[in-house]
Amino acid sequence: MNVDEIVSHYDEHGYVVVPGLLQGPVLDKLRALTDNVAARAAAVEADDAWFDFDTDAAGLRTIQRIKKPNRIDPFYAEQAGNPQILEILTRIIGDLVRLSHTKINMKSANGGAALEWHQDWAFAPHTNMSTCVASIMLDGASAANGAMQVIPGSHKQPLLDHHDEEGFFCGAVDIDQVDLSKAVLLEGPPGTVSFHHPMTLHGSSVNRSGDPRRILFYEYAASDAFPLFYKVDWDEYESRLVSGGSTTGVRFEDNYVKLPFPSRAGSSIYKIQAGSKRKFFADAQ
Repeated sequence: MNVDEIVSHYDEHGYVVVPGLLQGPVLDKLRALTDNVAARAAAVEADDAWFDFDTDAAGLRTIQRIKKPNRIDPFYAEQAGNPQILEILTRIIGDLVRLSHTKINMKSANGGAALEWHQDWAFAPHTNMSTCVASIMLDGASAANGAMQVIPGSHKQPLLDHHDEEGFFCGAVDIDQVDLSKAVLLEGPPGTVSFHHPMTLHGSSVNRSGDPRRILFYEYAASDAFPLFYKVDWDEYESRLVSGGSTTGVRFEDNYVKLPFPSRAGSSIYKIQAGSKRKFFADAQ
């Protein structure tokens, strides 16, 4: 697909998959760097500023997430402005772009955790909806290893409730409200990049393969989309500009927002969903 076709698919379906967008030395370095960063976790005793851990079926500790990799190594920060990604991204959300957040979700072999159906807007509302997530498949993604799944067209529907019956944010939707027959797997070889809209329903199953599945997520927002869910350190906030200049102007849209509070488990989607009764992928065999 050319860029026009990529953007058209995104606009219509709320997601798009671009195989081979990142290749060669860039992909090789990202994979090797992630191996090196993950190796540092051996010296870490428990969840900290950089790592979240899980336990696999054999009772062994695994890395669940590398947090804020852009602060761990400058190459991750540099690739947030990768020209191949920005060529598409600026067509989706505009020329003024700020990096909102980064993470690497690590589904370990034979049991890497599921993520239940959710919409990112529930976790990260802004003053306008010009936000987008680029997901870089560091390893190939497939049904066997827990590839992300999306519901096409769900970005055109309202925000679903991500709070439980007691009013706590549980980070997952009631699947009775989701037509799961429409689910599409976002599959591809290493270097594939998918883009999805903040309202697109998505989730992923347990990794039932013998190989790990790692995805580097770059979450972006237009520079005039101000976050409604965290305090801003202006200098640090400005350091995450990846396209266009600085602005103190804030653009508002008439969008429904329900903040991700109160939470029993902080801000980690894994920990929030672990306490939720809304299960689908975690129980699927």
